[in-house]
Amino acid sequence: MQNFIQPVINVFVAIFDAIHNFIVSLGVTDKGLGYVLAVIILTVIIKTLVLPFSIKSVKSTRKMQEFQPMIKKVQEKYKGDPQKANMEVMKIYKENNISMTGGCLPMLIPLPILMALYWTFSNPSISSQINGVSFLWIPNLNGHDPLYILPILSAIFTFIPSYMMTKSNPAGDASGMNMMPMNIGMAVMMGFISLRFQSLLVIYWVVSGVYQLIQTYFLNVRPLQKQKTAQAIEEKQKDASKDKFGLLESIDEANNKKKKKKK
Repeated sequence: MQNFIQPVINVFVAIFDAIHNFIVSLGVTDKGLGYVLAVIILTVIIKTLVLPFSIKSVKSTRKMQEFQPMIKKVQEKYKGDPQKANMEVMKIYKENNISMTGGCLPMLIPLPILMALYWTFSNPSISSQINGVSFLWIPNLNGHDPLYILPILSAIFTFIPSYMMTKSNPAGDASGMNMMPMNIGMAVMMGFISLRFQSLLVIYWVVSGVYQLIQTYFLNVRPLQKQKTAQAIEEKQKDASKDKFGLLESIDEANNKKKKKKK
């Protein structure tokens, strides 16, 4: 597999070297800091390039949520004929230009990139440069974190964005699916894998998780909060209109009673 994606690895190596050389040219003399900054910049570049797919995924998910009531009606209607139900659901997706794969693609992209970077940092031209280079509590960026701080951070920043995304997806609650075990399992898996990865690669994953957290807040959480606020204001306005209408009715009744008494 490594030979299959070797051209991709060569591109990553060239980009990483270019970023690192640029940082050094700015006057950063600390070797460890220079490599960590290079990883941070590389992470931001990668995540920003993938961002359009994430935006498309969010739009696709929202569109699916919008048509969820219609899909449920179809599934109830053809409860005894799953094949017919699937055909009708696919018809709804096709007529409304809803992509079933659009929501999954951004979830599949990070792991291949992680593996490509694993081979990139294992490349002799990179590993020889970072071997023995220290940064803060990490004695060797080419080795493992002896205090296990990075693996713990990788688990935390894998869990939080996925948890936020689950909570901001009403369709998940409506379907009755409990995503919490999957979120925890993914976080534990990444923490465990990070124990065996180079520290520089784990730093990439942690920074990627921080980026994902910020992205999830602005693409998923914040729009949902705005939607809920707008719905709350709309309901208050409806209640106020009802109260006003009820008050007018009471006044009309009182006036009618007065007129009857005068007669």
